[in-house]
Amino acid sequence: MSVRWTRSAQISQGHFPEAISWAKEAAGFVEKKYSLPPVSVWFDAFGKSGVIRWSIDFADLGAVEKALGQTLGDPDYHKLIAKAAPFFIDGSTHDTVSKKL
Repeated sequence: MSVRWTRSAQISQGHFPEAISWAKEAAGFVEKKYSLPPVSVWFDAFGKSGVIRWSIDFADLGAVEKALGQTLGDPDYHKLIAKAAPFFIDGSTHDTVSKKL
């Protein structure tokens, strides 16, 4: 089984360059620190304007749970997330896990 974890967040008005830069920084941070599979960073070209998405393809749900557990317990990860607060609309973050058919 293969699963894809995706997080999306809406960029705050006037913070596009900072949000893009931070999105790439965050992807590199979690890949390196937690030895995760590659993190893809996306920007929605159509639909709601200003949405960034991160996605990671995992082998199974256990790998997703392990990665989430690592980030949730890490003060460095929480500092990284706090740094992004001005760049994204509060409450706009949305996570999904999709199963490959």
